[in-house]
Amino acid sequence: MKLTLENLKENYVILIIKMLIAFLFIFNLINAILKITHHYDVAIGISENKLVDYFYIITRFSYLRPLIISLIPFIGIFIKRKIGWILIQSYFYFLATNLVFMVIKDDSINNNSILMHAITFSILFLIIILMNKKTISKLNYGIEKKELINKNNIALIIGISITTILIYIKAN
Repeated sequence: MKLTLENLKENYVILIIKMLIAFLFIFNLINAILKITHHYDVAIGISENKLVDYFYIITRFSYLRPLIISLIPFIGIFIKRKIGWILIQSYFYFLATNLVFMVIKDDSINNNSILMHAITFSILFLIIILMNKKTISKLNYGIEKKELINKNNIALIIGISITTILIYIKAN
C-alpha cells in the first residue's frame, strides 16, 4: 500500500502505534546502555579486560531483558505481513498479561495504584482493539476478518508465554 495523504489520514493510528513501539525500543536501548556502563563504573576491575567485564555484566544481569522483549514488536513494525501484525499484537498482549500478573502479585495495592493500573490496562486494551480494526488488520497487513481470531490467539499465546518465561526466570 502506497503512503499518500488520504492513506495517512486513514492510518494515523498505526503510525502512532509504530512510533510508540520505536520510542519504547530506543528508550530501552538507552536505558540498558546506561545501566551497563553505570554497573561497569561502579564495579571497575572485575578483570583486566574491558570487553570481558562488559560481557560479564551483560550475561549476569538482566539489563538487556527489556530491550530483547521490545525487539519483538520493533521487528514487527518493519514487516508488512501477517507475522508483523502478530509480533506487534503479541507485545501488547505481553504488556497486558504482565500488568495483570503484577497486580495479582502485589500485596500493597492502594486506590491510586488501582486507578493507574486500570488506566494502563484500558490503554493497552484500546490499542489491541485498534489493531483489530479493518483499516489496520486488513488494509495494512492483509488479515481477513475470519483470520483475526486465529491471529489474535497466536499473539495472545506468544504474549502469555513471554510473561510466563519472565516469571520463571525471576523465580529462579
